[in-house]
Amino acid sequence: MRLWKFLILMLMVSNGLSQQITPDRLEELIEASKKLPDIKKNNFTLYKKVFSKISMPDSADYDQLYYDLDFRISMDPQNLEGTVTGLFRSNVNGLDRINLNFDSREDYPPYWSDMWVSGNINSYTHSNWVLAVVLDTVYDAGETFTVTVNYSGIPRPEGLAGFWFGNGVYTLSEPYAAQTWWPCKDDPSDKMDSVKIAVTVPTGYTVASNGLLQGQIPNPNNTTTFIWKEKYPITTYLVSLAIANYTTFSDSFQFAPGEFMPIEYYVYPYQLTAARSAFEKLPDMLEVFSRLYGLYPFIEEKYGHALFGWGGGMEHQTCTSIGTVSDSWETIYAHELAHQWFGDLVTCRDWHHIWLNEGFATYSEALWIEAYYDKSSFRTYVNSTLEPYNFSTIFRSAVYRYDTSNPNNLFSRTIYTKGMWVLHMLRYVVGDSVFFEIMHDYPNDPSFAYDDATTEEFRDFCEMKSEMDLDWFFQQWIYEPYYPVYDWGYTHYQQNGQDYLHFWIAQKQKLDGYSHLYKMPIEVRVIDTHINRDTLMIWDSLEVQDFHIPISGSPLVVQFDPDLRILKMSREVPIATLEPGNEVIRDFTLAQNYPNPFNGTTMIPFTIDTSGKVKLEIFDITGSRIRTLIDGYFTRGEEIRWDGCDDHDKQVSSGIYIYQIHFENRKLSRKMLLVR
Repeated sequence: MRLWKFLILMLMVSNGLSQQITPDRLEELIEASKKLPDIKKNNFTLYKKVFSKISMPDSADYDQLYYDLDFRISMDPQNLEGTVTGLFRSNVNGLDRINLNFDSREDYPPYWSDMWVSGNINSYTHSNWVLAVVLDTVYDAGETFTVTVNYSGIPRPEGLAGFWFGNGVYTLSEPYAAQTWWPCKDDPSDKMDSVKIAVTVPTGYTVASNGLLQGQIPNPNNTTTFIWKEKYPITTYLVSLAIANYTTFSDSFQFAPGEFMPIEYYVYPYQLTAARSAFEKLPDMLEVFSRLYGLYPFIEEKYGHALFGWGGGMEHQTCTSIGTVSDSWETIYAHELAHQWFGDLVTCRDWHHIWLNEGFATYSEALWIEAYYDKSSFRTYVNSTLEPYNFSTIFRSAVYRYDTSNPNNLFSRTIYTKGMWVLHMLRYVVGDSVFFEIMHDYPNDPSFAYDDATTEEFRDFCEMKSEMDLDWFFQQWIYEPYYPVYDWGYTHYQQNGQDYLHFWIAQKQKLDGYSHLYKMPIEVRVIDTHINRDTLMIWDSLEVQDFHIPISGSPLVVQFDPDLRILKMSREVPIATLEPGNEVIRDFTLAQNYPNPFNGTTMIPFTIDTSGKVKLEIFDITGSRIRTLIDGYFTRGEEIRWDGCDDHDKQVSSGIYIYQIHFENRKLSRKMLLVR
């Protein structure tokens, strides 16, 4: 069977989930989904100042098993009072001290008030974001001990949010901000077996958190204590508080005959009607993803949404924090739900591998659309990411995060969108049946479930399931930057009465001096004079490669990767130009800017007849370059805005300026006049 005709497993929906999606609705979902890659960038200004000071986890000599978190929160005046007891286990013989991650506030006074440490300790020190505890005795491997920390104060807002007083309280601790509001081993690879979360708040406030609500206790001092228990393993950055004057409502997910799991929603009162509409597909999403990835991993507890004062979403275990109620956020709700498998059930071992969380959740948006609507909408959704901006920016970086010290780099859109494309291409390489087997079995494998994984382990799992060598695939798409740029062409000839397609491919990627050659299977679709339609498969891995393919007639139409299964740029050129050393001279134009003269801003139009790298620069009358407006790949003409500023965002003076465009080793220039 030809690869392009393989059945898509998720189209086999047998209980009426299949729906129609209108073009307008699809466009709405696409536009809303573009908000997602920016959801983890809100509060990085402060974070960048102190990120290097935050204590990175380095305590392999002990494991954290359980935490009893007891918080008393005051809204007026604002204050957090905490009592945190941790149960730990030694991994080595002779353990006599441990380090916990906890904000020591040297640069954020005042220091915690009423701070003291008790339990199995002899002494402690607290500085440079490390709570260093000397234990009361020596513990050998397998032995357990407890440490209790009491403290009071206002946590610093940190990272993406940390602990935030606003319209109530909310937390968002990814990646290393749990340590800003409670002492812990802030390491995504060391999950605690369970956690109890007791929160006392002024009466009238409701607390949403992880797991199941064990009790809601009114107190005589006009406060209420909410007690939550998460019995499944959980990592520190997924522990969550969402506290506000919520209105609540619920739904359910039927996962077996007569068996239901609650879906609970915590929303602001004015959003109740909108939320009932916006969240109505959550049971269907749970059904689709349970079929794709295995039963919802926290089935004995709940799933739900809690509104919080932040502009995106965060996949807190069993209770996603959501910043907006809107029907247009459907794919973002799907993204956060998918994280319950990819991020919560299986967590990246460290932040180098964050694409194992975000790339999987982003592709799950598309898989939701494929399962609930149709394959055409799925393709449109995936292909909507192939924008010129993405090729000139996010597709240029490696998916693997080599630098985890900069949060802007850590949560780059690359890990979302390019990470999604890695899975889309993996599906193409291994075939649908194997791909969906991987997506189901990987998060449920005992080596990964309720634990962590690395890219290398996921690669090995894919190789085991597919019985294919996939090191080449992961090396080029995860660890290497950029993407292939193909020139391709063909001729037709006959030999002994047989028609042949002589097909050539040249890899032309030389981006910023980077010229890695990609190995990929590529589909070539041919429609011939007999109206036969054949999809041919070729493997390309060389700088220039040609194929002689028997076909059933003279080709009328030849398409290269017709279903856009490869993240690439490509163009058809005359076959002779594909030989080494030859280049194609393309047509392009540079029009006069308008308005001209101008005061403030002006538009610079250009056109190109194919995709390629374009560089547009501004020079003063002496020939000194003052601004690079664009330097990247484009697929068509554009109008580029210049605001009269140089590369340092400073306004330039009145005068004559020259704008120059570079394309395919040629240049065009024009003059313009700036009058202030």
